[in-house]
Amino acid sequence: MGIAKAGISHWVPERGEEPQLRDLTVGGLLDEAADQWPDHEAIVFSAYEDIGISARWTFAELRERARRVGQALIASGIEPGERFGIWATNIPEWLELQFGAAYTGAVVVPMNPLYRLSEVEFVLAKAKATACFVLPENRGASLWEMTVAASANLDHVRLLVPIGEAEGAPSWEEWLAGGDAVDAGRLERRAAAVRSEDTSQIQFTSGTTGFPKGAELSHAGIVNDARLFAHRATLRQHGRHSNPMPYFHCGGCVMSTLGSVATGSAQMPAVSFDPVRIARTIEEEGCTSASMVPTMMIGLEEQVAKDGRDLSSLEIIVTGGSPVPPEVMRRWIERYGVGINNTYGMTEASPVICATLPGDLEELQTTTVGPALPHVEVDVVEPGGTEPVPLGVEGELRSRSALVMKGYWDNPEASAEAIGPDGFLRSGDLATMDGNGYVSITGRAKEMIIRGGENIYPAEIENAIRELEAVADVAVIGVPDQRYGEVCAAYVRLADGASLSDEQMREQMQGRVARYKIPAHLRVLDELPLTPSGKVQKFKLKEHFDAG
Repeated sequence: MGIAKAGISHWVPERGEEPQLRDLTVGGLLDEAADQWPDHEAIVFSAYEDIGISARWTFAELRERARRVGQALIASGIEPGERFGIWATNIPEWLELQFGAAYTGAVVVPMNPLYRLSEVEFVLAKAKATACFVLPENRGASLWEMTVAASANLDHVRLLVPIGEAEGAPSWEEWLAGGDAVDAGRLERRAAAVRSEDTSQIQFTSGTTGFPKGAELSHAGIVNDARLFAHRATLRQHGRHSNPMPYFHCGGCVMSTLGSVATGSAQMPAVSFDPVRIARTIEEEGCTSASMVPTMMIGLEEQVAKDGRDLSSLEIIVTGGSPVPPEVMRRWIERYGVGINNTYGMTEASPVICATLPGDLEELQTTTVGPALPHVEVDVVEPGGTEPVPLGVEGELRSRSALVMKGYWDNPEASAEAIGPDGFLRSGDLATMDGNGYVSITGRAKEMIIRGGENIYPAEIENAIRELEAVADVAVIGVPDQRYGEVCAAYVRLADGASLSDEQMREQMQGRVARYKIPAHLRVLDELPLTPSGKVQKFKLKEHFDAG
């Protein structure tokens, strides 16, 4: 798997490691699967007939549908390298767009369905998107109206397409039909011109300024990460994979989607996390593996205890996204007899860096994130430094590989901060490494909060809370939570004569930021603890919270 340098926290891949890295695009990966296993099931939506979503596609059918979308993209004038947003839940059209873009050289910009107007406008503007494909409504919110409003002042947005129907716009089916006249040979030429080093996706993730940064991920980066991850997770060929991970995350559109294509497996996506439907799907479809962040594992456990669904077909649970409580993993091992593939990664690494082997000793599966993937070099250094620390000593985890992002889109300064001259990507996470290369994550050197797998940067929440009339100043920290791993706690100093309750704060924050970003706890202080230079001492706020 690799070797640890004597006495120091530095893991170097061995030459000739298997599986080898491949010069392959996302479209090429699907082509290989469709050529090799045309009649094997690729995508199955079987628990959503009541809401009008149903699909059972073979790999040949998935390719055919993706190519039709590719032709429609060409007919719409979307050129290679141009960006377009996908703002939707896990629906079949998301996958058609992902692979259709791959065949045309267009770049996908995934967008969280919980975004609100300001967030949508920022992403479309920063990516200079030429188009956006939108699920018209989600959870009572009109995504279509927000997209129209967000793009009104963006001259580069030439095309808005509802995935379904929306007033004043061609329907999804009408848009698709517009590409039927495009010559198939034209699509083939576009696909042949796409290179593995070209950008496949721009994934927006929180950054040091509090504003999202767009990680530019190449075809080769995400294809090879998915292949190496599936190999480490021992996902069986022609398995059946339950996927409640959202497509706007690498966990959904890279690990679960491309990992399933690479192994010729059927993917059973969940439109959104609904433990009733997911438990039913696992039982009725005989799923052999599933990807879930810790909150999903807990929720599914609770549901199975109620309805008695049979999860005995499961062999592997892929988890990560936020720190996974060891007791949760141990329960799954004991109750369901699964192996745990506990992953660690970051969007900027496409995303998996380290992962446990499901055949590892239980202690290793539940208390470490395993060694680095093949072809990935990792070290643990003094925070902010470059020299590896001794084995077992805490420091900042870094990684270097062909899987690392090309950089942050249109942000060379942030790119240079993240990736050093030596090619190592800084994680901002604290870790230790043992003599066998197994990594344990011990904390975070940066402030980003991970709530149930969702990345939240405090500065964004602080900016929104400061807009509330009652608030004079605020600081947001991450605090432990049994279900979500971590949630936001807001410490505020109120304006003179003002009052603010938890309920009032949550009500007034609705629509300002996505709901998962709204703090779960509100604490009011007369003064925030400050350094002499005026910076908030957040460690003192954490001590205050811990003290109750």
